[in-house]
Amino acid sequence: MEIKKGEIKKKENLKSDKKMIETVSKKINRHFLAVNKKSYAFRAIYLFGLVGWEIGIPLVAMAYMGLWLDKNYPNTHIAWALNCIIIGFIIGAYNSYRWIKSEKLRLDKEDMK
Repeated sequence: MEIKKGEIKKKENLKSDKKMIETVSKKINRHFLAVNKKSYAFRAIYLFGLVGWEIGIPLVAMAYMGLWLDKNYPNTHIAWALNCIIIGFIIGAYNSYRWIKSEKLRLDKEDMK
């Protein structure tokens, strides 16, 4: 159906256009909700794994350093391995906190767009 210049759409055409717009917008919203639910689950798994690695790597590295210090510089008053494990955990937790904070800021900026 073509509309000539100067011709005003009839009320029925406007109603059908509104119905079409509502139908399409509902389908688009459902699609975005489905996509976001899937990506949220994968993002949560990804974050959980990343935080684990960010804590685990410094923890293990510092544990090996502590064992090396205990072996090469024995001391009866200081347990190097235990102290290094604690320091490794603190370093990993700080790195994870910093990364999660920056990721949250990035997601907030994306939401504002």
